[in-house]
Formats: sequence, structure tokens, C-alpha cells
Amino acid sequence: MQQSNLNLARKWRSKNFEEIVGQDLVVRILRNSLYTNQFFPVYLFSGQRGCGKTSTARIFATAINCEKLSEFQKSPKIEFPCNVCTSCIAMKNNKHPDFIEMDAASHTGVDNVRNIIEAATLMPVLGKKRVYLIDEAHMLSKAAFNAFLKILEEPPTSVIFILATTDAEKIIDTVKSRCFQLIFSPIANNFLVEHLSEICTKEKIAFEKDGLELIVNQSEGSARDAINLMEQVRFSVQTITKKDVQHVLGHPDDSQILKLFEILLRDGNKNLLNFLTEMNFGELSAKFVWDQILKLLRVSIYLKHEVFLKTNFDASALKSILDQVSINKIIFIMDFFCENEFVFVKTSNKNLFLEMLFFKITNFSDKNRSLPKLNLTSHSNGFDRLTTSARPDPS
Repeated sequence: MQQSNLNLARKWRSKNFEEIVGQDLVVRILRNSLYTNQFFPVYLFSGQRGCGKTSTARIFATAINCEKLSEFQKSPKIEFPCNVCTSCIAMKNNKHPDFIEMDAASHTGVDNVRNIIEAATLMPVLGKKRVYLIDEAHMLSKAAFNAFLKILEEPPTSVIFILATTDAEKIIDTVKSRCFQLIFSPIANNFLVEHLSEICTKEKIAFEKDGLELIVNQSEGSARDAINLMEQVRFSVQTITKKDVQHVLGHPDDSQILKLFEILLRDGNKNLLNFLTEMNFGELSAKFVWDQILKLLRVSIYLKHEVFLKTNFDASALKSILDQVSINKIIFIMDFFCENEFVFVKTSNKNLFLEMLFFKITNFSDKNRSLPKLNLTSHSNGFDRLTTSARPDPS
């Protein structure tokens, strides 16, 4: 039974292989390993946040010591792990004596690793294997990794190590070469939308599909992020709709972004100030606005060359805006954004900084202003760089 007092991300954490979302290849490999009763001494689970690494590791550890493992090996279509035997219940209650989980982010030193090495010599108490899950393994110090090397190369036959990490590049090569690595992909949007729909249906949460799609687009392939955002919206409204998700995220709707884009291309500072006030720009997500304007600039460059890119914006409205704007101006604005990206990422007041960029852009549309022209100049290092020189505004 699901525990009703838990938040949704914990309540709907996968309990068996069938519930793991969007990691079919990883699941197939682990199930085949169980079916053939062939295990590697060290596994490395790598992938971005919220894609199922830790949950899969716990399910795999549960399956290794499940009392129905022999039945699964005879009939692989049965539900497995069973989650009802003594070992599975101990895992469910976080009281299994043969499953040790360590967070490397808070246990980075050599002494922590030495404790594991000493404990690894002990025989299993309840199951067939002692399983050590080291989460965020890349946080271990270099000295700790070096202390680990010997036992990772020749661990006792009764021990399995699972290293989980969001940054496999920080795992030293001598450790990585001793591991069987499984790469967890970002979860595809269609799988995540289906997963959120199932949760909403079973939790009796009213929703509209486009609202869930926006949540999924924002989560970047992370199931945990998607569920947490969905729950945040759930507590603010009765029905999860696209408009409500945009409000929680501080995202203006598509029509507002398109209007802002039109002002940047064709109007002056006064219209810009009026519109920023109208849309309560200070309360919006500057990062989202930045990303959307860049997307529109890219789509616009393609449209000016009569190549259509798929976009969520009204294509005919965008084309109408672009009819009176030169390609040179579009490229200049895009280049201007890219030149200032590093400062934008670092600044603490992104909304104020973005407003300043907008003012500089619309200044070129005011009377008696000139628009920098893009030129390619060669340098001794063999690369070309964009530079600017003033010329009359072609728009």
C-alpha cells in the first residue's frame, strides 16, 4: 500500500521493475542478470538527477535477495521482486541487515570507506548477498577512491557494490574500469506525461493534458522534478491547467512573449516600458523569457530563409511580424543575447539585467538611432569573430 502521508515523489517511487519509467534498456539488462544468476561485483549507475538511479538500485538490491528469485529464474513473467517475502518487507521498511546505503556527499573521507571495507568481509545475515549502495559516488575524495580500489577489484563473492552518480566524469578511471556501467537517459516526455496522468488519476487530481505537458517540458527528463512541480501546482489550484502551471512558474503565455518579441524588433523604449509594466515583468522568470526570445530569434532566422521550424508560437503571427524586419537586425539581436549570456547567468538580479538588454535593443529602433552591422573579421588564431560597426537601421 502507498503511504498517504508522504509527498507524491516519495509515495510514487518505483517498487518493482515494471514501475520504473523510461529506462527499458537498463531494466532489461538487470532482469537478464537476475534471470541468468550472473552478477557483476561492482555496478556504476550514471545519469542526470531524477531519472531513477537510486530507485532502480534499491529494486535491484531487493530482487537479489528476494526469496522468489529461483521462481523468477524458472518463470520470468512473474511479478518480481515479490515485495511480500521477509527480505522484501525488510527492504521496504529500510531495515534489511544486508543492504547498506551511504550518501557519499556527506561521507567523503577515507574512514567512511574503511568502515565499508571492514564490514564487507561479513557474511549476509538475511539474504544471499550484502549490497552496498553508494549514492552520489563522485563526491568521494581521491584518497577515498584509492582506498576503495582493491576491494572493488576483488570484492568477496557475497558482496555487490552499486555506485550511483550524476557526474560519471568525476569517477576516477581506475575505479570506472572496475565497474559495469549502466547509463540512465533523461526520461522521454511521452513517458513522463503518461506517468503523471496515472498519478493524477489514482490520486484524484483534476488535470488537463497541456498542463502536464508544460510541467514535463520544464522538468528536463527528471521524474522527481516533474512530480514535485505537479504537486506544487496541485496545492495552488483545483485543476492543473497550462495557465495555472505558467502562473506558478512565473512564465508569461505565448502571446505575451510574441508581443514582447515584436516590440523588441519594431518599437521603441516607450512601448517597451508600457508592456513590461503591463505584464508585471519583475514577477516573471527571467530565465524563461530569455530562453523563449532566443528560440523565437532562431525560428525567425529560418523563416526569413523560408524554412519552417516546429514551434509552439503562432507561425502566421510571427511571419507577419518578420515581414517588416531585416535578417540583419534579427542576427544582431541574437548575437547581442549570446554575447551577454555569461553575465546573465552570473547576475543575481536577472530581471533587471534583462530589462537593460531590452532597452539597449529598442534604442536602435528609436528615431535617429543606428543599428550595428555584423561583419566577419579574421584573426591570427584561425577563427572568425563577429564585430560591429554602425550603419543606418535597415528595419
